[in-house]
This record gives sequence, structure tokens and C-alpha cells, in this order.
Amino acid sequence: MADLVNLMIDGRAIQAPPGMLVIDAAKHSGIEVPAFCYYEGLTLQAACRMCLVEVEKMPKLMTACTLPVAEGMVVRTETPQV
Repeated sequence: MADLVNLMIDGRAIQAPPGMLVIDAAKHSGIEVPAFCYYEGLTLQAACRMCLVEVEKMPKLMTACTLPVAEGMVVRTETPQV
């Protein structure tokens, strides 16, 4: 099995398999990220923009439904910008 990726979501240390989407990693950790157009297993749309999250060192908000986890990533789901 591949090594797990270590990241932070809303101040909580999370481990997820490489390639897992941020929205799924959050959900598996009990953190709800709202989304209208995301359904696990279906083609990614990122059309509704409901799952926007703030990611440290990224210049703009990102869609959690299309963003794979990365080592050391710091994600915030509840900020004034979000």
C-alpha cells in the first residue's frame, strides 16, 4: 500500500491516500464541505462552486471536489474569503 499523505484541514491533522480528493478526505474525517454537483464516482464538474476552500500558498480559492491531497497541504473550509 502507498504511503499516506499528511495534511491539515481546519486545524486537524489528516492522513489520506495519494490521489484522494480534498472533499473526500474531509468527509472521511468528519468535516463537511458543501457541494451540489459532486457525486463520488461520477465525472468531476466543479460547476456549482459550493465546495470552495482556502489552501495555504494558493493565490485563489480552490474547488475541493477537483483538488487532490498533497503532502503538507493546509486547507481551511470556513474563512471570511470562503
